Amino acid sequence: VVIIPDSVSLPDSGVVDLPVPGAAGSGEEVEEEIVPARLLFEGREIQADTAIRYFERSGRINTVGRTVTVDATGDPLESRNLIYSMEERRGTALGARTRYDEGGGEWFVYGDANSIQPGEAWLHDAMFTSCDLATPHSHFNVGQIKIINGRVLVARPVVLYFADVPVAWLPFIAQGLGTGRTSGLLTPRFSVNDIVRASSGYARRVSNVGFYWAMSDYTDASVALDWFSGNFKSVTGTVQYNWTRRFLNGNLAYRQYWRENGGKELAFDTRHSWRLDERTDFRASARYSSSADFVRQNSFDPREVTQSINSDGGFNRRFDWGNLSLSANRQQYLSDDRVEMTLPSVNLSLNPVTFLQATPGQERFYNNVTWTGSGGYRRTTLDRPAAPGEPFNPNQWSRNTTTGNASSSFSVGGFSWSQSANFDQRVLQAAPIFPGLPAPGEDPPQDEQPVPIGFEDVGQGEVSWNSSLSYSQRLIGSTTLTPSISLSGRLIQADSLAQVSTGYIEAPRRVSFGMGLGTDLYAFFPGFGGFDALRHKVSPRLDYSYQPEVIPTELQRQVFGAFEARAQNRVRISLNQTFEARRPPREDSGDGLAAGDSLVPGSVGDTLGADSLQAGPVGRGSALPNDPNAPTRRPQAETVKLLGLSTSAITYDFVVADSLGVKRAISPTILSNTIQSDYLRGLSLNFSTEIFDDSALRDDGGERRFDPFLTSVSMGFALGSSSGIFRRLGLFQGGGGDPSAAREPQVNEAGLGDESAIVPGLGARPGAMSGSRFTGTPGAWNANFNYALQRSRLDNRESQMLQGNLSFRPTANWDVSWQTAYDLANGGFNDHLISLTRDLHEWRATFDFVQTATGNWSFRFNVALVANPDLKFDYEQRSRIQDSDLFGR
Repeated sequence: VVIIPDSVSLPDSGVVDLPVPGAAGSGEEVEEEIVPARLLFEGREIQADTAIRYFERSGRINTVGRTVTVDATGDPLESRNLIYSMEERRGTALGARTRYDEGGGEWFVYGDANSIQPGEAWLHDAMFTSCDLATPHSHFNVGQIKIINGRVLVARPVVLYFADVPVAWLPFIAQGLGTGRTSGLLTPRFSVNDIVRASSGYARRVSNVGFYWAMSDYTDASVALDWFSGNFKSVTGTVQYNWTRRFLNGNLAYRQYWRENGGKELAFDTRHSWRLDERTDFRASARYSSSADFVRQNSFDPREVTQSINSDGGFNRRFDWGNLSLSANRQQYLSDDRVEMTLPSVNLSLNPVTFLQATPGQERFYNNVTWTGSGGYRRTTLDRPAAPGEPFNPNQWSRNTTTGNASSSFSVGGFSWSQSANFDQRVLQAAPIFPGLPAPGEDPPQDEQPVPIGFEDVGQGEVSWNSSLSYSQRLIGSTTLTPSISLSGRLIQADSLAQVSTGYIEAPRRVSFGMGLGTDLYAFFPGFGGFDALRHKVSPRLDYSYQPEVIPTELQRQVFGAFEARAQNRVRISLNQTFEARRPPREDSGDGLAAGDSLVPGSVGDTLGADSLQAGPVGRGSALPNDPNAPTRRPQAETVKLLGLSTSAITYDFVVADSLGVKRAISPTILSNTIQSDYLRGLSLNFSTEIFDDSALRDDGGERRFDPFLTSVSMGFALGSSSGIFRRLGLFQGGGGDPSAAREPQVNEAGLGDESAIVPGLGARPGAMSGSRFTGTPGAWNANFNYALQRSRLDNRESQMLQGNLSFRPTANWDVSWQTAYDLANGGFNDHLISLTRDLHEWRATFDFVQTATGNWSFRFNVALVANPDLKFDYEQRSRIQDSDLFGR
């Protein structure tokens, strides 16, 4: 082996063959270590395992044996030997082999390089592949390859082989080798059946025909065309920016449609975020579509046709004296073309101010008076087109609503004095005006819905205020008694009262006396199974209020009625319950439990707190980290919420009971319950029950009848291979039975993208994938379920919907996901999103089936190269509803 250090001067002879150090005849002792020959020049390094020869007269370098050449870009080139001309700065490598890292993976190139220059190389009769196996699963045979180091690989012509079987021919192929963004043409997207149709009725589609422009390191833009035969043509423009140092990023996607039968539609999506400084934040997100019918008719995205198109934005600023927030939002509902918008929404909260401050232990009753204040303003509009012949309902009519509020509070010790004021104004837009009631002795009109005689805006405003004084006194443990007294009033103004008064009319002022009592009751039981203790916590609360009768004026009696002035004597009851269990510490804690492990409330180091599953404040036995002399905390017990039950409050009015009966005194008539548990991840069960049947009361003034009726149920929970219930039972786990090794897969949404959605920017590009392998452990699974029930006693209408998604990995190379919604009332599926993905080492095969609630469906089979997803073979079939079908729904 010849070593040529940088300082060696080459002699003037024609051929130089330097001797091997330690070889026979050199007079030196032979050493066992063999070092390859190495030559450094002009930022290039050449290594050869036998010899490097330099011909000074011709300025040529020849290598003998396996050669590795590394240029300034750092990409190594291996070859059997190398011939390099110093004068021409160009060389030839026989049996060359090199590797290039690209954003999607690695590329391996083999062949004879007839020209190697600084920064580029030419190869002929070569092959390249992204498979790193000794015998690649697939490869490309090419006649010529040009490689510009760190930028691009261009080859022509190209034949794709699976093993030794040719399957496709391409005139050329270009593959980016850089890790950054590069301007260039976008890769068009189309399927095999878009070229050769299986039937004459199939609508071809070609999309993503355009250009991408990397304007700078922080911004880029693109423009693309989409042609959907028989439906529409569209152009999509996007702009993105991201200045990390400025905390500024955002994007804009705009799409213009031209319908085949005439007419234009537009849709856009934009998102922006800017953190101006540590106290100021700005955000904006807007999505819009000019036609809800166009979205329902042409979208292949199940999420888009069932969700609203939402936009929101906000500005938040923290001052030394408080916090100011400005926000706005807009919801465009596709189901009934309803649009709700809030603009603006202003909220101001002031930091607490403390007067007459005093140190603990030296304060008097008048020290440390704390004042807080807040206020807000909001304007909301509802735009809902009324269907022909639809009866007038003020609660669902188009309207403008303006609200405002202001509040403040003084507190010292257990005393609290609070004040509040609220303003509410509602204006119905173009509300129908119906003829007046018939005169005495005249028959009412026979029509069920009278014909309006005109339309005009109808408004109503209300101002209310309240001032209250309360005192909180702790009795025993967590039992608290809170007496209070308050004074309230309200004023009302309405266009319907114009004949009585055009200004605000004040209601009788009311004085209210109240008393609140709340406590926590505990019961402890022996453990079972893996638990060593159980705790049942009951938190009842009782509130009592009394308002004496007032004497209204004649105007007040005419406007507000007698109910506003009568006495009120009410009691309000609420109840919450929690069942918790404790597992013993995993390690031996010695003699007994640490103080922080106590289940007794109020003890030192109580870690349970108020229904909390997290560790509380550090109690006795805690130690600072890295302090060898401090005592260490004993292992903590794990606490699990077996069941949590919350019930809404019920109010009983004694005055109503004396005059109208016991059943009429109970309100509200709908009782709500919420159930939660840690054994089902994310479990949330809410159900509401209507306690009484008021049909007889409404029809003929009869009595209210006790008849519980389930009106709504909302339930959601998640299960997976790492869920606690399966860990305890040792069932249905991934990761070879080791719960710590199981990683649940995520739902595959690769089938959704800009082609599926009408509003741009909703999903990722169809078939988008990275070079990394699948995530999740073989055998792992994840499932989410949501159930909703809505019922009405009046018209016997009922709707039931079950939504769920399931993703699992049966093997290391398969990934399966399914999202769906099933309508239990109608007995049919609303939508589907099914995706099956097979990892083929350097290739990936995907089958997607999508069906929307409007009836549009599509399926696609795609095989794409992981290192270059744009190189793919796919087949897609789609069907969309017609205009007549849409309007008939």
